[in-house]
Amino acid sequence: MRTFVLLLTLTLGGCTQSHLDIYPDLEDESLMTHKLTVAQMRTDVDALLVGAIQRHPNIEEYADLDTLRNYANELKASINAPMTRVEFYRVVGKLTPYFQDGHALLIWPYQELNKALAAGSKTFPFEVKRTKTGSLELRNAYRTGDTVIPQFSEIKSINGIPTSVILENLVQYSSGETRLLREHSAVIRFDTALWAVYGFLDEFTVEFSSDKELKKVTINRQSNWPEVDDTAQEFVPSHFEEPYYYRQLSNDVGFIYLAHFDIEPDEFKRFIDATFSTIRKQSIKHLIIDVRDNSGGNTDTVIYLSRHLADKPFRVISKLKEKLNKDNRGWFNYKGDEGEILTSDWDDWEKPIAENRRFKGDTYLLIGPVTYSASIVLATTLKDNGFATLVGETTGGFTNQSAQGNLFNLPHSQLRAYIATRMLVRPNGDLTRQGVIPHYNVNEFDYSSLGQSIVDDSYQFTLGKHNDKSLHLIRLLLNENYQETVRN
Repeated sequence: MRTFVLLLTLTLGGCTQSHLDIYPDLEDESLMTHKLTVAQMRTDVDALLVGAIQRHPNIEEYADLDTLRNYANELKASINAPMTRVEFYRVVGKLTPYFQDGHALLIWPYQELNKALAAGSKTFPFEVKRTKTGSLELRNAYRTGDTVIPQFSEIKSINGIPTSVILENLVQYSSGETRLLREHSAVIRFDTALWAVYGFLDEFTVEFSSDKELKKVTINRQSNWPEVDDTAQEFVPSHFEEPYYYRQLSNDVGFIYLAHFDIEPDEFKRFIDATFSTIRKQSIKHLIIDVRDNSGGNTDTVIYLSRHLADKPFRVISKLKEKLNKDNRGWFNYKGDEGEILTSDWDDWEKPIAENRRFKGDTYLLIGPVTYSASIVLATTLKDNGFATLVGETTGGFTNQSAQGNLFNLPHSQLRAYIATRMLVRPNGDLTRQGVIPHYNVNEFDYSSLGQSIVDDSYQFTLGKHNDKSLHLIRLLLNENYQETVRN
């Protein structure tokens, strides 16, 4: 099961205060079964709204405040009977997308889910992805009993509910600047979201479509729980169980996959040091780094990776804006008053790694709609400093983004909210509000005209049976064939 990495990992510094602790335990576990009163829940809706406005450094640019307030009032009016925390989350959690920021959300009641998992329950077992048309398909091939479910099968329904309806409901609880990013966010944590919104655990009836054939499978945790069938699929980057790995794709092409940056810095350093040592031994000339599935993490990891690719000193951002609140004003409130906004140039310049350890070949960074948070910092760092060629699709999140989440509990339910307190400006200082645009967008190329007629193809690295367009495009770039596929 894929571990969901929140689009909210702490960025550019931090400490261990409670307002930076994402998943603390409940002080009173009876809250998991206790029913909240109508008055308590309405107070908590107000607390979420006020808490977000007090903390977010640029809330007016992200959210429509009138719409946000009006919807909060609608939610309060809809509360007319006592509820458990899980039931209340399914009401108040709908405020999340109205913040229109991947770093501003109400976290699902994870304590209840953790308790269920500790007792042996299981969430939805299939890893899924959103297709271009908005449907859901399997990332992997699976085996359940004697049944093999092919890779990339489309999921038509779960427990009798069409997946189009399910995705539409899950998006109502997802964070993100754009609708596309919110859809992908829901899919990244699909198993958790299914539980939070529908309560689905342990038993699932899933209808699949593969090669125009419909197949329905009922599974339960006692008997026929599915497992990935590695023998029934070929190499596709995100299908590996490891959250990060290195692989040689051809004689002089290396490939690094990074599912997230939520990795302990020393562990990541060991991985990067070992990887680049291997790259040198293999005489790799072209390095592909894939962050298309990467929704963020610790920026220290981004900096360390960038140092191996840099040929000059660099910054990962150019400016920082921070809004002060009662939690982040510093010891004895030395930073300033609540509500004050501090703006400063970012003067931390990073140095390239020692020359004998540095990668001196061509670097290609794969990005896409899910690329977010710390991985956007990586993308803008490499692009603005000329350290890599970006290939893929424009990111769903913006180049200049919010960061450094401040966490607080709603007073009665103790549901936990995450609200960004900082704004980051990309290294080149461009303030345009847009996603990271790749140098080569895969949607601007037509591969059908090329067929199998590439002559003198020196880069026949495995692409997998679903034809990864970004890897295919890099293959064409390396062979200097890409001009033949440019759309008119």
